[in-house]
Amino acid sequence: MPASRNGRAYDAKATPQHNSVIAKDEPIPAERRNKTPNLYAAAVRWYVCTTAPSREISAAASIKRAMLRGVREDETPFVPYVPCEYLWRRSVRSNLRVPRREQQRPAMRSYLFLGVLGGLCDVTLAALRERDVDGRNLHGLTGILGSANRGPLAMNPTGLRWLREWGEDELAGRTNLTPLAGMQPGEEVRAGSGLFSGFVGKYVGTAEGGAVGVISLEIMGAPFDYRLPIEDMQRVA
Repeated sequence: MPASRNGRAYDAKATPQHNSVIAKDEPIPAERRNKTPNLYAAAVRWYVCTTAPSREISAAASIKRAMLRGVREDETPFVPYVPCEYLWRRSVRSNLRVPRREQQRPAMRSYLFLGVLGGLCDVTLAALRERDVDGRNLHGLTGILGSANRGPLAMNPTGLRWLREWGEDELAGRTNLTPLAGMQPGEEVRAGSGLFSGFVGKYVGTAEGGAVGVISLEIMGAPFDYRLPIEDMQRVA
């Protein structure tokens, strides 16, 4: 007799999908999370630096660890800051849901803001200009904004005001983005998953703490509310 009533070639096996447990959302690990420093310290002067592409956060981490040499041996006078936006994303692989993961992205590509205790001088500039064996900047910096005659220039009061306002917004969570930021009830959206994927309806709102979006669809002349993950709702251009 065949090994299975469905035939010798049929061999059903349990897969991880059958017994999987829905994992919790995964926030950014504390050691990797971009932190907002004290932007009001009186003795710190702020400068604008440029970095290699996609090196903003790693450059800030490297500069923070940099130590001085000479008469200021082992001092760490640098306070780097990369203004960031935060969002949650979930990947879809073969229709198997994986946990949402928090992501951070620089608000200004290829820029970071550098606070220096006492301001830049020859000693601190030497630490920032260190190069590796291949001749590349050790921290990933490509420049410091300034002039040919006066060298690096500290930020003016207008720039400092903007930087401090951004820092306050980041601490208050106002730089956390959602896929439907600014969406008003009644605007048209498209369902991107589920039974009614591709259908266009009216945005109603969110549920379950903002993780679920609600769309009003009309099927066979009857309206009803359709729920789906918030990241699967798409704006209609």
